Amino acid sequence: MRFLLFLLIVIFSQLKSLAQNPDPWWISNPYIDSASLRRQILADSILNYAYTFKGVPYVWGGNSPESGFDCSGFIYYVYKKFGIELPRTSGQQFDAGIPIPYTEAERGDIILFTGMHPVFGIPGHVGIIISRDDEGFTFIHTASPLTGGVHVSHSKERSFYERFLEVRRVIRT
Repeated sequence: MRFLLFLLIVIFSQLKSLAQNPDPWWISNPYIDSASLRRQILADSILNYAYTFKGVPYVWGGNSPESGFDCSGFIYYVYKKFGIELPRTSGQQFDAGIPIPYTEAERGDIILFTGMHPVFGIPGHVGIIISRDDEGFTFIHTASPLTGGVHVSHSKERSFYERFLEVRRVIRT
């Protein structure tokens, strides 16, 4: 008897919400951007794949999980799996894709930093953006043998905040 009462309450609440908005979701939201949706799905797949390499050691010049990765080798390897051909070095990756304003960065965009000397403004580090918040970006990357290999960081960390260069969109739909 309780189940029947519960079922009736659920049905009536659904009917009430249907009466308030009788249009299906595709009519009530006519601005679905299929290219944007495809890009988001691809970005999620790229990040899920990138996460599988957490802990793979940093190796200067490395570009495979068997031998280890450096930052640009990690980016190169991950995106290549999804048919996105990027150059091998962070300096070359700085010219890949299109520049995106900081405020429009999305999951799957690449974030670039200078090398250890920010004064020179020369690209020297790269990661994949996971999310954006009011203070910057969370991103996955590999930085040095001391950091434990592939891991997640935030751009507000002093070592990255001072060295931020640009965000680039390399996923095209």
